[in-house]
Amino acid sequence: MRALRAVIRKEFIHIRRDPRLVGYVVVLPVIVLLLFGFALRLRVDNLTVAVCDQDRTFFSSEIKSRLQQEGGLYVTEVDAPDAVGDLIWTGKAHLGLVIPPGFSRRVADNQQTTFMLLVDGTMPTLAQAALYGARVLTDEDMADRLTLDDPDHPSPAVRKNPIRLDQTVLFNPHLRDSDFFLPGTMGIVMMLVSLALATGIVREKEQQTIEQLWATPISRLALVAGKMIPCAAVTVLDFVVALALSRWVFALPVRGSLLAVAALAALFIASVLALGTFVSVVSETQLQAHFISVFIFVVSILMSGFIFPIEAMPHWLQPVASALPMTYFLEAIRGLTLKGMPATHLLGDFAALAAFALLFGTLCTVGLKKQAA
Repeated sequence: MRALRAVIRKEFIHIRRDPRLVGYVVVLPVIVLLLFGFALRLRVDNLTVAVCDQDRTFFSSEIKSRLQQEGGLYVTEVDAPDAVGDLIWTGKAHLGLVIPPGFSRRVADNQQTTFMLLVDGTMPTLAQAALYGARVLTDEDMADRLTLDDPDHPSPAVRKNPIRLDQTVLFNPHLRDSDFFLPGTMGIVMMLVSLALATGIVREKEQQTIEQLWATPISRLALVAGKMIPCAAVTVLDFVVALALSRWVFALPVRGSLLAVAALAALFIASVLALGTFVSVVSETQLQAHFISVFIFVVSILMSGFIFPIEAMPHWLQPVASALPMTYFLEAIRGLTLKGMPATHLLGDFAALAAFALLFGTLCTVGLKKQAA
């Protein structure tokens, strides 16, 4: 027991003498707990519904008011039915409704009117929330409000429901969870492999061979590139395997250009490898680099929209999602695979990933120059 106590005391002394390790051990669990407690929500309030009102009457105004007040939806009006689909396709609306002309006249004649309802099925959680909000159009309270008290046209004792919804789920008709998760899972695989492999610099520090690299006639940029390229090759192989399995085993649709998907993956791999190499540069030990990488990995999963909708997060935390490469990869890969969007509509995501790669690559080079000096 005396020997055991001595070993335990020695390990506590090592932990106490490493303030970074103490910080990681204490801070990381607290941050993860706060994220789950305050930031992460499955329920989304005020989803956007694009409404094309071709009737422009009192009853059609009641429809829009009902959606906003009882359905909890934010109404955006458009002028043409095609504009409804465009807003959903670009992600600016989650739901689309077309109110046909002559709706009020058919209400007066006790005739049922069919409304076209379009739903963005990319994220099943949001799609189900949007459909739930649209149910207020077909309940009994809505039917009571759509009553015309006209002595010349008295309402019959038994009335048809004045509205029938012709529902169409876009991009993911069966609301399959696999279609939503698999594009993001490919990003998680690449990120996990990249962060695990991009520890070459800190490994050289621990093995005390970093001085030999400083003595070699090679630029710091070439050193960073030499450390990243083998890791990139392995990560590309993992991406190809993940994409093939997603397509052949789970029937993931790839409606966009495969060349655009490959370019997106290359930019994402470059950005994550540059980030992982920067973590390796600023860390003194592999354990420190591991803790930082785990923190980045967990935050990327929780706050990029991979599981929880970004729209459901508090507004003061949503900018954190904009600082994660994973957020832009997810938005672009889902647009390419599920929506079939051309790369020209996703240039912002491509540019953001390129900027991340350039930023962290530059920081790696500058950090190595300072350490060599």
